[in-house]
Amino acid sequence: MSEFLTERSEIRPEKLEATNMSACAEAASLLRTVAEPRPVGDTVKEAINRAARLAGLKPSRAEDIWRQEARTIRADEMDRIRRAAENKLVREAQHEFIELEQRIKRLEALLIQAPDFRGPEDGSVRPGAHPVDRAMGGRSSRQVGAGR
Repeated sequence: MSEFLTERSEIRPEKLEATNMSACAEAASLLRTVAEPRPVGDTVKEAINRAARLAGLKPSRAEDIWRQEARTIRADEMDRIRRAAENKLVREAQHEFIELEQRIKRLEALLIQAPDFRGPEDGSVRPGAHPVDRAMGGRSSRQVGAGR
């Protein structure tokens, strides 16, 4: 399984890495992770069906794995379950990145309005500045591409 290092994966590595764990236990743990977050009132059956859909498994097979009643886990099943868990991590990281960008924009807007705020000396905090623009020295991606 490829490693995606996000803040959330560092917080809960036991949900994603199988250390000294049987294949059945790992698959069950990963399926539970894939089914999260579980909405209020969610039943176990709904969570199993959601995990089955996301992992590309039949609901009955997902239930056997979830309850650790499966005798074996085929390699293709484990691959699909791991891929579903990785995809979940990527979606969470993308969502977190978007939230962080929005928070930065809100904070910049507040700081620019503060009369005593001078900002960094490089002028990276300015109205309409985008985080990518700051990383490129204040030039927008449109300006960089236009210079070719």
